[in-house]
Amino acid sequence: MRLWQKWVVVNPVFHYHLWGQTRLMARRPLWQILLFCVPFAVIYLWLIDQAVRNGLPQLSLSLECLTLWLVAPLMSHALFAMEFEKATWDMLILTRLTAGQIVMGKFLSRLALLSFLAVLFVPLALIGALKEYQAVSSFSLLAWFAKTQLVVISWAILLIAVTLALSYWLKRGMVAAAVAFAGQVFVLFILPAFWMLFLALYAATTRQPLDPFDFRFGSEPMLRFGWMFDPRFAVVVYNPIAAIAGIGLYHLGAVPPDRQALLWGTWQGIVYLAVASLVVTALVRAVAKATRKPL
Repeated sequence: MRLWQKWVVVNPVFHYHLWGQTRLMARRPLWQILLFCVPFAVIYLWLIDQAVRNGLPQLSLSLECLTLWLVAPLMSHALFAMEFEKATWDMLILTRLTAGQIVMGKFLSRLALLSFLAVLFVPLALIGALKEYQAVSSFSLLAWFAKTQLVVISWAILLIAVTLALSYWLKRGMVAAAVAFAGQVFVLFILPAFWMLFLALYAATTRQPLDPFDFRFGSEPMLRFGWMFDPRFAVVVYNPIAAIAGIGLYHLGAVPPDRQALLWGTWQGIVYLAVASLVVTALVRAVAKATRKPL
């Protein structure tokens, strides 16, 4: 059986978390559903109108980051925790489902919901960019759009993977959500600020300026890849906010080509997805070991 069929098509865990919970949420009075959906629909239509009239691609991108990066932990913080809190975990492990089906069913159901949310922001960012940057070439504009979406979505996928693992190991949904949100704030804002302060003090005391993008030493073109593996700037370079800002500077004409870091944006997205896959793989193996189920 192929992995797609095993994890999605014939996986009851995937169908329950994607469709079953959605139907349970929809079984409410019509006025409650309208009261919840109508304000979001009005705001979304207003944002599309503003994108058509004024552009504002950075606003659309900021809203996408805020939405996806906040919703990602909220979607996955209780996936394992509710099994322990409702005492249904023992019944789940008694089924014939493998550890991979249990973990991947929960994980892929959240990726499907994340994809739906991401699609809603695609027209906002793209329409805004076409309106705002009419002087930029179509290739640069599409490269900017593709790389920013890669960074935003891959970071959200990493958040889902980490929060899902926290939900399993901490066994409390609210605790997992709190740790995920606090960790994200620390990684995105607090740690880069203190690290850059440390580097600034180091440069001031030693009088040795640090430039992560100074790759013109000698004549080796491969030195332009040095930023990927420089531990001094890893805290900032692999920050998705810094990655998105750099993509805008590179592809919208603010930085000359000879000063651009190669694969900026693409490499960060690949790293986020690689780390997410490692986290999910470790989680599958942990569940298999704890339940003595096959992978």
